[in-house]
Amino acid sequence: MKRTISGPSSTHGRNRAPRSPGLAAAAAASAELAGRLEPVPPATLLDPRISSILPAVAERILEPVAAGQTRFRMQGLAPDARGIAVGREALIVFESLDRLVSFLGAYSVEASLDDLLPTMTLERGHRTGGGTALLVRCEASDGYALDRLSRLAGAARSQLYAGSGSVFVRYRESRAPLGYDLAVPLAELLAREGNTAGLTADEVLVLDQEFFSRYRVSDRIDPIELIQRLELRSITLPLQGIASDPELCGMRDMALVLVAPGVADRVLAYLWRKEVAMAGVRVTLAEDRRASLLLRLRNPSGRILDVLRPIPGVELFAPVSSRAAVEVGWTHPIHLASASSCLPGDEMYLFRGRAGRVERIDGAPRFVDGQFLVETKVELRPAEFEVEPVEMRETGRLRVDLRLRPSALAREPRASLIDWDDIELLRRLVYLVPPSALAAARLVPLTDGLLIVSGGARIGRDGRALSVGTVIPLGRRFVEVAPGVLTPDGFELWPRLRPQLVRELLGLEGEDRAVFLGPGREPIHIADDRMMSLDAAAIGTLTTGEASLVEPSLPALEAGTISNQRLGRFALWGFRSQDT
Repeated sequence: MKRTISGPSSTHGRNRAPRSPGLAAAAAASAELAGRLEPVPPATLLDPRISSILPAVAERILEPVAAGQTRFRMQGLAPDARGIAVGREALIVFESLDRLVSFLGAYSVEASLDDLLPTMTLERGHRTGGGTALLVRCEASDGYALDRLSRLAGAARSQLYAGSGSVFVRYRESRAPLGYDLAVPLAELLAREGNTAGLTADEVLVLDQEFFSRYRVSDRIDPIELIQRLELRSITLPLQGIASDPELCGMRDMALVLVAPGVADRVLAYLWRKEVAMAGVRVTLAEDRRASLLLRLRNPSGRILDVLRPIPGVELFAPVSSRAAVEVGWTHPIHLASASSCLPGDEMYLFRGRAGRVERIDGAPRFVDGQFLVETKVELRPAEFEVEPVEMRETGRLRVDLRLRPSALAREPRASLIDWDDIELLRRLVYLVPPSALAAARLVPLTDGLLIVSGGARIGRDGRALSVGTVIPLGRRFVEVAPGVLTPDGFELWPRLRPQLVRELLGLEGEDRAVFLGPGREPIHIADDRMMSLDAAAIGTLTTGEASLVEPSLPALEAGTISNQRLGRFALWGFRSQDT
């Protein structure tokens, strides 16, 4: 059966503009083709065999957050200052390791990894339906920080989720500028899956618009160790050489050159002839028996670098940070200048591309000027005249006596020599000495009297030391002219020698003391074990008496009486106890 299409009525044809011959031919062909098609029965569209093939419309799990919304079905979400739904943590799901490395590399170029690594955890998760993924979790409660993570994660073909704990929802996008929230309660979603027990401690639930994935964490990876184990990537150098690059492949200001021991002397001689400003240090690498030479070239020329690079045993390094350098022709996937926490300690790291390993140099290298590294020949010219040997003669004994002389220099008294006649007065003044000063003081009995050597107790807000000699106004005061050497107040040793030399001349060891009692008298040596504490010597032996115990006896209680009386409304008014 053919379908025909009637033309326009004459009434409408009069109001239309005449058609062109080409349009008329096209319309006629379309009418002829439509006439050959048979109409499709409506029942065919409702055939269950065909409708069963069509996919069912997926139910939405998340819904966009409305403007001004403050309450959310998902716990852990809260609006920030701009009204964006954020959580305490952020989760990024990476399907492969290369996507994770791409994300870290892009983040290190744009921001500092030192701000991200302290709160970052890297876990390997197994998806319930099969497959594995790398889960990166970090603290991010700021919408601006989440925007950066979302943009960089999208560039690495991954997705960012916001939330906290074990449940995370998709972060905001163009269709939901304020983020997403659960469309149905979380318990209902888990119940549909047949899980009524909830999530375990090692499970993470990721919710997207129309699906959700459950990951079981199997192990945790240290992100710092992962970055250190990344291999270098080879890059193409300019065909015309390093000199054709304006930045000299990152070595315009400084270049590091690692030279093998066999060619170190020749390379030094070449650079010295070319008058290159250099400094170097000998370093022992991990698997080498002989020390290699590490050179530092300041503002090297491109011609010199092009000559050094093809030499076997010579490797050029471009500094990327203060403690890291990468071999020229290679690059690290991470911008190491913004990842100083990945290089712990004070070591310097040399990333060698051709050798395929990382060299660690203990501490910061202390470079020596190149003029002291170049091998030179030293020849002595013959002497123009002969020098007669010096005749040594004895000069005799050059000795002086160490004696006391008066001095007007004021010093703090460190000891007191109390005459034996004043001992009774000393016993009364002991009660005036502060406890700390009394405990620090020591005494030794001498023929001339009782020598009390004070320690020092810090009292008061000014922190000054108060000694026993300052408190007790008895006897002659002695000052300390050297550690452990005491002289009478108003005298000093002559000639003036170093304090340590005075102790050596007097033969003092440890806490021993030497006392000059006066001019013209020999010093006396007091060993440390001959001195005793003042507080222990001042207190006599205490005696205690036996206490007599008496058993208490009380009279027996009298028999009590009970009386029942009718109490009024205010029964306690006027009550008096037996004690009163």
